[in-house]
Amino acid sequence: MKATERKTLEQLEKDVWPAPKFGSYLVTTCHQLRQKPLNAFTVEDLRIMIGQGIGIKFLLPKAIETLKVNPFSEGDFYQGDLLMQVLKLDPCVLKADPALYQDLIHASLAALQSLDPVLSDTDRARVERFLEHP
Repeated sequence: MKATERKTLEQLEKDVWPAPKFGSYLVTTCHQLRQKPLNAFTVEDLRIMIGQGIGIKFLLPKAIETLKVNPFSEGDFYQGDLLMQVLKLDPCVLKADPALYQDLIHASLAALQSLDPVLSDTDRARVERFLEHP
C-alpha cells in the first residue's frame, strides 16, 4: 500500500477546511470525507467527492483503479454511477495522466462491450461520446 493511501485529503493537500457553515448532507459529508484516509474510501465516497470536484488529483487514480476491476462499480445510486461521475470530469483533467487515461478507456470499453445491459441509454451514450474523442 502506498503511503498516500493512509493519509487524508487534508493531509495530502495540506489544507484543513473550517467547519461547514451550511449543514446540508452533501456539505457535511464532503467535510467528513476530507478527514478520512484514502484507503478507507468506498465507491460512494469516491463518487461524491469526484462529483464535487474535491481531491481529484488523489481520488481519480483510486476511482480508475476501481473501474479497472469493475466498470459497473456502484455507489448508492446505480450500477456504473462511479464511471458516469468520472466521465463528467473535464477531458483535460482526465488526460493529465496518459496511463490512467488509457485505463479509463479500457474500463469504458469493457462497460460498452459487456453482455449484461447494465447501462441506461443515456449512460451508454455518455460512454460512447467519451470513446469517440480519445
